[in-house]
Amino acid sequence: MRRILEIDGEEIPVWLAATGRGHVLHMKGREIPCALEAAAGKGAWTLLLDGARIPMRIAVGEGATFIHVNGRAHAIGRTDPAERLGNTAGASQDRMIAPMPGVVVSVLAAAGDAVTEGQALLVIESMKLETTITAPRDGIVAEVPFATGASFGGKEVLLRLEPQEETV
Repeated sequence: MRRILEIDGEEIPVWLAATGRGHVLHMKGREIPCALEAAAGKGAWTLLLDGARIPMRIAVGEGATFIHVNGRAHAIGRTDPAERLGNTAGASQDRMIAPMPGVVVSVLAAAGDAVTEGQALLVIESMKLETTITAPRDGIVAEVPFATGASFGGKEVLLRLEPQEETV
């Protein structure tokens, strides 16, 4: 299965292949033996990657998988390369879309606020996994439709940015 993963803003083409002894992840020119074992607790797993055992929690949404490992949460977007055919590359970074249903834990920016790339804007929780939504670029917050404690559905707009006007 070929996919393009987006991990911390970097797009990485990957290919997962089954072998007689498990799976091999083809990534960045490497072939990495891997397996995933269920662990105790909802969403708890152990990743066996190139001989290492890595405990993690995983929540899967429609457009992304959320992985909590080593005290950090990562949203991993996944795209089938065939879906990109005919699409314009570099889709808009004006809307932050909920990858799965959840609840807003905290709102860290308000409409009218100037924000910088990487700045924390919202903290959401989906399937007991907290994820911080950060600004994909500099801009002005145009809309924050959900307040702290509000529920949202998958694919809903969590926050919208406008371009920051340049001063001359």
